[in-house]
Amino acid sequence: MVSKKALAIGVIVTVVVVVVIVVPSVLLTQKAEFRETFMKKCLEFPEEEHICETIWTNFEQAYVGKEKCNFSDQNYDQLFAETPFKHPCGKTMFWSKTKDLVHKFTKKRDCFFTLEDTLLGYVLNGLSWCGEKGNNETFTENCEDCLNNPVSSFWKIASTRFAQYACEGASVMLDGERKEPYDSNSFFGGVEVPNLQPPKVKNLTVVLVTEEIRACTCDSLGTLRKDLDQRIGCACKAVTKYVRIIRHCPILLVLKRHHVILCIHSVHLLFHCRSRVETCIEDNTPCGACW
Repeated sequence: MVSKKALAIGVIVTVVVVVVIVVPSVLLTQKAEFRETFMKKCLEFPEEEHICETIWTNFEQAYVGKEKCNFSDQNYDQLFAETPFKHPCGKTMFWSKTKDLVHKFTKKRDCFFTLEDTLLGYVLNGLSWCGEKGNNETFTENCEDCLNNPVSSFWKIASTRFAQYACEGASVMLDGERKEPYDSNSFFGGVEVPNLQPPKVKNLTVVLVTEEIRACTCDSLGTLRKDLDQRIGCACKAVTKYVRIIRHCPILLVLKRHHVILCIHSVHLLFHCRSRVETCIEDNTPCGACW
């Protein structure tokens, strides 16, 4: 007969074995799924298909085996050195609080390129990753619960280099309905503006998306003019969020009053509202005419 003590020991041993087997399996799944997503998005850039494996290796070396907190931006130096920006530097578009609209515009037009339209920006947009000291695994959960982590550090150095890459006329799309459309503490105000390099960058065009047409100047946008290098010119253009299109449609109204039928030919007005930027996309408006 097996004693209760022996049975208890057997149960404990079984539980320990199960834990040891399951945990590594979960970690391997996280890494495999993350890598699969990374490679799939990278391969969507046909011209870079041949270097996706190299990019993955450089990327992985930047954070694997390192603590997720107090993460240094310099860990990504090699990754960016071997994966330079290739879009026309004069078509650089920044944004702040206008993510959906600006990407809807750049997705269908080659007038401008945001950071998320570049290879690394596109591949890592929406992803989370980190490592652990003394561990060769990739983690995808709880990676951003401290200030200087692999994700925030990546976007900081990416934004810095993206701004330094800009040339000629740079642009930024801001939300004019916010109390302070320009925020000096945002990625644009705190990282990108200070890294615009004159005389390579000659001017900055602010596209201020508003509900109604109104006057717009760089001096009216908080500390933007002060934060921007004085050698860089600045112009602001207000673009309405919606365009009202009026269509005249003849209709026939039949009115019955006092047993007399009156037929009146009338005009019905149809109002369609859509973003001015969306209008540019749908109508293939020349880039310069969008604002």
